[in-house]
Amino acid sequence: MTHWHVTNADILDMAAEGLICSANPNLNLSGGVGGAFLLRYGSEMQDYLHRYLKENNLRYIEPGHSVVTPSCNSSYTAIAHAVAINAFYETNPNLILRTYRTSLSQLAQLGCRSIVASCLGCGYGRCSPSEFATAIEHLIVESMEGVETVTFVTTNQELAEKIASVIRIK
Repeated sequence: MTHWHVTNADILDMAAEGLICSANPNLNLSGGVGGAFLLRYGSEMQDYLHRYLKENNLRYIEPGHSVVTPSCNSSYTAIAHAVAINAFYETNPNLILRTYRTSLSQLAQLGCRSIVASCLGCGYGRCSPSEFATAIEHLIVESMEGVETVTFVTTNQELAEKIASVIRIK
């Protein structure tokens, strides 16, 4: 059974085997968790992501998908760069839910039992805390095969409280 948690913290300070990092369709580490990752661990991740696009003859990643990378100097086993927005940073609860399911499945297949997850669509995306809560209501009642714990991590206190209220109801 998967246990769901939330914390108000810097996601890159959290210990886990897997990380779900919010990503833009071009996989540019230009802000949010990706930008912080680039500053903390250097350009290896950005180089890997751009090489992935080039080698797969892609200009962007479709919303709802994620690209899994190795640790790139971090303590994580694998990182899922989850695209839950379109090129205009628009999203919706169904897209967020689908993106989490994809990312969690990919990380579980790589043996990640503990996962920390950014709140997809809530940074540069235009998802409100209420919309995000709607997105995860269906997710947190599921048991993700092979995943023991998922912790949503945010620096937004209002969002953390909203997520906590949804998890308590479960």
